[in-house]
Amino acid sequence: MTGQAGGSVKGWASLQAVFAILAAALLVSFLLPLLAFLPEVDRVELARQVERAGLVRAVAVSGASATVATLLAALGGIPLGYLLARERIPLSWLVRTLVLIPLVLPPVAAGVLLLNVYGPGGLVGSLLEQAGWTLVNAVGGIIVAQVFITAPFVILTAEAAFRAVNPRLEAVGATLGRDPGEVFRRISLPLARYGLLAGLALAWMRAAGEFGATVVLAYHPRSLPVQLWVELTGRGLRAALPVALVALALAAVILMVAQRLAARSRGAPSEVRLRGPGRREPDAPRLTIPTPSERPAGDGSLIEARFSVRLGEFVLDADLEAGQEILALFGPSGAGKSTLLRVIAGLLEPDSGRLVLAGDVVCGAGRRVRPEGRPVGLVFQEPSLFPHLSVRENVMFAGNGEGAETFFRQLLGVTRLEGLENRYPAELSGGQQQRVALARALMRRPRILLLDEPFSSLDTNMRERLHRDVRRIQAAFRLCVVYVTHELRDACALGDRMAVIGDGRIEQIGDPLSVIRHPATFDVARFVGVRNLLEGRVSRVAADRISVEVGGLALESRHGGGLRVADRVYVCVRPEEFSVGRSAPEAPEAGPNHIPIVIRDRQLRGATYTLEGEGSGPGDRIRLEIELPVRDLEAMDLEIGEEVVARVRPEAIHLIPIEAADGRRPAERVTAAPPGSS
Repeated sequence: MTGQAGGSVKGWASLQAVFAILAAALLVSFLLPLLAFLPEVDRVELARQVERAGLVRAVAVSGASATVATLLAALGGIPLGYLLARERIPLSWLVRTLVLIPLVLPPVAAGVLLLNVYGPGGLVGSLLEQAGWTLVNAVGGIIVAQVFITAPFVILTAEAAFRAVNPRLEAVGATLGRDPGEVFRRISLPLARYGLLAGLALAWMRAAGEFGATVVLAYHPRSLPVQLWVELTGRGLRAALPVALVALALAAVILMVAQRLAARSRGAPSEVRLRGPGRREPDAPRLTIPTPSERPAGDGSLIEARFSVRLGEFVLDADLEAGQEILALFGPSGAGKSTLLRVIAGLLEPDSGRLVLAGDVVCGAGRRVRPEGRPVGLVFQEPSLFPHLSVRENVMFAGNGEGAETFFRQLLGVTRLEGLENRYPAELSGGQQQRVALARALMRRPRILLLDEPFSSLDTNMRERLHRDVRRIQAAFRLCVVYVTHELRDACALGDRMAVIGDGRIEQIGDPLSVIRHPATFDVARFVGVRNLLEGRVSRVAADRISVEVGGLALESRHGGGLRVADRVYVCVRPEEFSVGRSAPEAPEAGPNHIPIVIRDRQLRGATYTLEGEGSGPGDRIRLEIELPVRDLEAMDLEIGEEVVARVRPEAIHLIPIEAADGRRPAERVTAAPPGSS
């Protein structure tokens, strides 16, 4: 290993040396022409050209025309760059090809093409001549040539600048009630500003230095590159060197500006940077905020979602209702939780179906309401704060109308943000950032609040504190809160009801305890942590209990309505439902739900131990996972390899017909209507 590491280090050192030599050779080829001509510049000749005003006039012509050309290129180039960055143009590859043509075309050839259109008798030139105007040998011709050559620089740098802006920030702006124009003006443009300005500076320099197309279309009045050419061909190298010095100085100034702007662009994040723990968080005040008068007090469904959406091979079929409650949308990654929220928020359009929010149809029957028109607030997994705005500006982004300032002050107290109004996102801790995002979503006064795993990256203590905040806020504002999570503990702690989603379909809805104890399908059982799923067959059905044969043992359950003798079932037992005792040698399997097992492994999981056991005797095919408090295991002093008896109450055994194991044909769908709905 040491020899391999030494060889790797030596190989890398050799490669670095080769790269350094090649890079140095290229840099020398850049520097040599720039440095070698400086001693050759004749100061007397430079002063003479300045006195004759030819050089000054050429600089003025180039500067003025380049400025106008850059502004014209920006007028269309920045919007086009944005559309390309967001992939909102059909056949975008073809558009990019057209944009790149002026970059790869020889400048003189570009001038010929422009002369064919704008020159005498050309398609546009003939119309201008009829109006008494001409672009040939005029400043207008210089500008046309410069726009043609420099527009690609503007478009490509604008596309790169807008790609650096997180699209989620624009989505957040839409969910805060702002139309696309305002989101672009207040979010996209400010965050891309340094990249755009750097691109415009480079485009200006390219326009000021354009020669080939300019000399064909507009030889007069002379721009700086044309003046340089005239001095070189008319009076020789000695007269051209002072003009080249002026051009070099102008280029150096603009390049320094562009480099500075580009550096600021790289340092301006489109996402916030988390800092470490800050001050001790204050206790939240008691909520006394009344429900806004414009909000109706009805107790019916606020969400009625029955739609289908396809994303590639994945299909989400939503069938969901929710009222003034906290609905925990629980399921594994990739199940469709975030997709469901994006459709409700209006960030994704369903392929079919209907969506009703607060009594209004927002999708379906030929109607679609944009995100800014929906009574919805959305908080993403990442805080998605606007990094160029302070806490106050972030929250007030969603505020308008009379009383906005008063409501803002109340929200600061509710979310424990008082005293942080003038800080920027990079100056806040993770918990503070999420509370700002929550306050910002509430500032819009929504009827429905969507939380897309916003607390998953926080520590346990902060997450539990924010859970309490959400409960208080939901009760005070009488909201419908849909809380997405893949953590069962969070779903149970926060949800009034829990909707289990798997593979794009709502599998089961009910209060969390009912779902955990009585999963409707095999998949739901796995999702909610039922780690003991044993295959068995019904052997006897009585009025109050059902007997199931599992691996040679008879187990009894009080659950399983509709089952018949010989039906194949899954026997579901949560690991924490078992108790463990030492077996008596003379009666190792005594009792209806006493399962003799041998401990094969044990793992410490905080305050509990997880035991892995294997059946002994007639139950040799049974493998169980049992969770016991640490104190219980230590009291019994159990060791790996020891034989014990696992006991479980009949009430703790839940049965699922094998026919429901695919999660598509549940035998017992546990659902509950939203509070107050009919």
